[in-house]
Amino acid sequence: MAVDRVGPGKVRRPRKVLFDSSFLIAVMEHPTPWQGDILENVGGFEGIVLQPVYAELRRLADRKGRQSRFAKLALGLVESDAVRLEPSEGTRADEELVSHALRDGAVVATIDGGLIRQLRASHVEVLSLRSGRVEKRLN
Repeated sequence: MAVDRVGPGKVRRPRKVLFDSSFLIAVMEHPTPWQGDILENVGGFEGIVLQPVYAELRRLADRKGRQSRFAKLALGLVESDAVRLEPSEGTRADEELVSHALRDGAVVATIDGGLIRQLRASHVEVLSLRSGRVEKRLN
């Protein structure tokens, strides 16, 4: 991951970006330069998948059909260490995403309208897709 420089000798830590299953499935289904887009929007970042999101992807991957294939590809990102799996105590993905984002000052990447409303109400930065590109949703 790239690291942003802030003045001489000072390095800013990469920002955490928490991925929702809807976002990961969408970028697998419609390939996009999502990593470069996120880098442009937030600077250096560390991609994170919380345990409940991972479990949700596993459930979707175990089904039959089109969405199952893309869920399997998304799981491959975690298994290849392209994004980091982070343990979480809760079992509800949306609640954990909001909670972790507030606690860590993270950005959440999702295309789920209900989750976007929750995040915006909590003043959490949101990355979503528009016309095949990742963009920051303003609160």
